[in-house]
Amino acid sequence: MIRVTGWQVHPSLFTLCDEQSPIIVHALLLGYLPPLWGWLSVNPLSCKDCIDTRVRVRPVSLCNRAVAKGYRMDVQRSIYREDHEMFRTAVRRFLEREYLPRRAQWEPGGALDRRLWLKAGREGLLCVTLPAQFGGGGDFGHAAVLSEEFARAGVRDRALSLHSDTLAPCIASLGDDVQSQRWLPGICSGETILALAVAEPASSLENDPTRAVRDGGHYLINGSKACVGNGMQCDMVLLACHIQGDDGAGGLSLVIVELDRPGVYRVSHDAEQPTAAELHLVNVRVPVGNLLGEAGRGQEYLDEVWSQEHQLSAIFSASQLEQLLLQTLAWVQLPDGAGHALWGQADIRRTLAGIKIRAVALRLLVDHYLERRMRQSLSNEQTAIASLYASETLGQCIEEIAHLHRAGDRQSSLHGQRANGSVTHLHEFIARAL
Repeated sequence: MIRVTGWQVHPSLFTLCDEQSPIIVHALLLGYLPPLWGWLSVNPLSCKDCIDTRVRVRPVSLCNRAVAKGYRMDVQRSIYREDHEMFRTAVRRFLEREYLPRRAQWEPGGALDRRLWLKAGREGLLCVTLPAQFGGGGDFGHAAVLSEEFARAGVRDRALSLHSDTLAPCIASLGDDVQSQRWLPGICSGETILALAVAEPASSLENDPTRAVRDGGHYLINGSKACVGNGMQCDMVLLACHIQGDDGAGGLSLVIVELDRPGVYRVSHDAEQPTAAELHLVNVRVPVGNLLGEAGRGQEYLDEVWSQEHQLSAIFSASQLEQLLLQTLAWVQLPDGAGHALWGQADIRRTLAGIKIRAVALRLLVDHYLERRMRQSLSNEQTAIASLYASETLGQCIEEIAHLHRAGDRQSSLHGQRANGSVTHLHEFIARAL
């Protein structure tokens, strides 16, 4: 046995998949890991009737069968309370009833139908962290449960989570009573869909060319946003822009812009993400009352928005990776035309063991930060670390799983969630704390 920071680790753990050793040691340093070797036991599955040879998987049914056959992640989780688990049951039943039967309708883009937003609002699944007067009353744990269950169901579009658990809380926190009463009821019901308009064509926030000029009781806004997630479907955006004049002394500010106003133009260029939009604003008149918070403090507010979104993105990615592993474990048991399964190959088993190591390490890291978030706030550095590590780990594992599908000469449809924000943006959050 090898002793690392007080833990005993079987030496074959390191020889099994040498390139993953730093990840294992990092996880050990967190002080969380009970005996790791037991986590590497991958139970053979017999799941021949789960999916067809095209591997167009149905995540929930496939993974339920895998779990029923004895496979699980073996990570003991004590983060959630009973009310969190009750909420999980409600979300899971909702997705099994409303999303899974119609999942094929939303491919390949993965965007959620507006009717699903309205049904989610009626069942109290939206904006659960808002004050009770708006139908909320939950905490960050409820938002985390929502992200986990959406990942479990195979939902690729994170627009609902961004709307419900990142942007709506921002409006509730920064908005005055008039703004809250004006916007939040529709946001909570799903009638009004939010999006975040920050990204600029070839620019940074410091040099953001989107400008707002005070004109009486209105702002006159001109500029463009390169890629607004869910921009083709949303009703209003939280817009980052520079306000000229006395209001913000040119500083970055946040303004709510309803997209039915004259001068707003939306264009979709991405066939794989048909709801993503390039947003153009030409002399758009917006009431001064649409300014959110104080003028000139937009960067400070956005840092809080990003912190929340980075952590939810990491939570989503960790659950995605676990589901992909479950799907793949079931798939490699399927016999080919000659009656042979990929599971019989040692290299396949080694690859899956390496993916499980990373899935467990990622789950421990994400849960560590989630527990801290539920007790206290996290820094932007910590949430950026979680988001970047989760996204990169998921991406690496998807590549390896796709290679297995190619080795098996079968079609696959694998999708992962990229970190919300550019890699440079995430590295900047981390570097600030060095």
